[in-house]
Amino acid sequence: MYHIRVRPTALIIRDEHVLLVEYRDEAGVHYNLPGGGAEPGETLEEGVAREVWEETQAKVQVGPVAFVYEYAPHKQSGEYDAAIHSLNIIFECTLKEKSDPRLPDKPDAIQTGVRWVHISELDEIILYPKIQNYIKDYIKNRKTIELISDYMLDTYPKK
Repeated sequence: MYHIRVRPTALIIRDEHVLLVEYRDEAGVHYNLPGGGAEPGETLEEGVAREVWEETQAKVQVGPVAFVYEYAPHKQSGEYDAAIHSLNIIFECTLKEKSDPRLPDKPDAIQTGVRWVHISELDEIILYPKIQNYIKDYIKNRKTIELISDYMLDTYPKK
């Protein structure tokens, strides 16, 4: 078991729209950015590309980190309840050429769609987590966070 689950997540923006995964449960319709838990043996970039494929059948080019969201059960907003402490690393991704998002042939049990939502409509939907303002701010200002991977670092000379 892990103390904090790392969840690579995609923010895909096209023509002032954000790609969201649609779910329907007993509370009604809600949306999430494509993403999920990192699997053993994969990098965060590999994980976000896999999750986008699994949830939208789209292939993406993974870009920089847009922002980071932490959900700690003991310090939560009350918007929704989950028992697992998680850290969402939200990457700006772009669709690869000829990649058209759609509902997978075998979606998750409550997944009902894949939808492009206009930026101006973000406040009209239920998005978990409720990060609409952060998405709009990111789209407006495009401040990114560099992800530094160990393999990219220079090494010390061998003695």
